[in-house]
Amino acid sequence: MESSLYEVKFDHRLKIFRPYLHVEYDQLPMQLQEEFELKCQEICSKIPDRIKCLEQEYMQKYEALKEVDAEDLFFQLTDELNEISSCICDLNLLFLQIEGAYISQSIHA
Repeated sequence: MESSLYEVKFDHRLKIFRPYLHVEYDQLPMQLQEEFELKCQEICSKIPDRIKCLEQEYMQKYEALKEVDAEDLFFQLTDELNEISSCICDLNLLFLQIEGAYISQSIHA
């Protein structure tokens, strides 16, 4: 039963693990609360580096966009930039959800 109270699954879109609570936090036994909090802290520690990687990827694609002549490639790169932006936003929201605060350090590439 305890293993179904929460889980940590890999999010293939964000390329990072995410915690999922299946009950209210207060319903977790104290030992599982501590275990869950530790896993959340491990996840949060990886978010800034993941955002930095995405920002670097974004800037590379942005620079490539400046050189594009073909309309179809322009729209493809624009879609990729939008997806990267969405992932960065979702990572920031995940950090906020876990920590209850925004990322306090500057992590921009």
